[in-house]
Amino acid sequence: MTFEERIHHGIGLARQGDFPGAEAAFLAAEALKPRDPLPRNLLGKVYLASGRETDGVEALVEAVRREPRVDMLFDLVHALHHLHAHADVERVCAHHESQIAGDSRFYPYRGRALMELKQYPGAIELLGRALANDPTNHAHYHNLSMALLKGGQLEESVECFGRLLPDWEGGAGEMTSVERLDAIAAGYDGNDLHNYFSDRMLRLYLEAFPGRRLRRVLELGTGTGLLASKLPASATSVTGIERSPAMLAQSRARKVYDTLVEGSLPQALEPLDGPFDTILASCVLYYFADLRPFFDHAARLLAPDGAFLFSVDALSDPREIAVTKPGEYAHSRAYLRRLAVETGLREVVMDIDRHRGPPGFWCAFRKG
Repeated sequence: MTFEERIHHGIGLARQGDFPGAEAAFLAAEALKPRDPLPRNLLGKVYLASGRETDGVEALVEAVRREPRVDMLFDLVHALHHLHAHADVERVCAHHESQIAGDSRFYPYRGRALMELKQYPGAIELLGRALANDPTNHAHYHNLSMALLKGGQLEESVECFGRLLPDWEGGAGEMTSVERLDAIAAGYDGNDLHNYFSDRMLRLYLEAFPGRRLRRVLELGTGTGLLASKLPASATSVTGIERSPAMLAQSRARKVYDTLVEGSLPQALEPLDGPFDTILASCVLYYFADLRPFFDHAARLLAPDGAFLFSVDALSDPREIAVTKPGEYAHSRAYLRRLAVETGLREVVMDIDRHRGPPGFWCAFRKG
């Protein structure tokens, strides 16, 4: 077989999932042309597809070393991006600046790398270019909104995040399945983002209500009980609601709740009696389009001067509710303020900060 025939044969085997056969074909092609970068590039892709990440990256690097073709540079950058090797992405792009200049394929990957390296001005510039080049790509809005947020351009990040999101048109939305929630329960506490949710909620409370002591607390959507496990000792009574049996089992095992209710929100709030002095919902309410029931129940269940704290995905005014993806929603400050006025709650603070990556509103309201 000729060099070209071996390459073609290997590509066919790789498409069929026969990675050992593809590897053998590309190695045979390389033996015919030892300095040609193509077999080594294709070997890198095969190794990555079969889970051999180190071998894959080494092969892609060697292909570029032999001849830094732009397409092969892109293959290397793409692989490094998916391996979260952000410093290596920037190193490769900077070293081959003249070759990749103007190639829009590199913008989102290099921009994301610069963001992770905390080089926010450069990240914003490149992610903005990626968006201008492909203005219907939701991922570009998502990534640029994160870079704007981290770079301190808070209102701009909110506007960017919601720009392509469609308005919610009413009706019952799709709910995240219990099975999906159960599936993530085992590794939930090991996720840095989940710990951030809890820590950020407690910081919101301390900043919004300095000197106020938690007493009787109601938590909406306990997850594994991570937030409740971090509450101060002054919280003498803690009630939690959760619909995932696996999450609920972990919450129960922590022994930090006085009462745990298995049920779906907001329906599970109906039989509850107050008063509670504080209601917490950390990274929960984005699952719901219509938040009026939560405000109604907060107004009913809170003691006078009670506090209602929650977080949502952010949406710019004057819009009210948008769909981020099936079963997930973003809400505007105008909408939240309207609900507060209608239910007798008073705004204390609405901070723009990281939510699930892009910006969210971290909100504190007070009864009365």
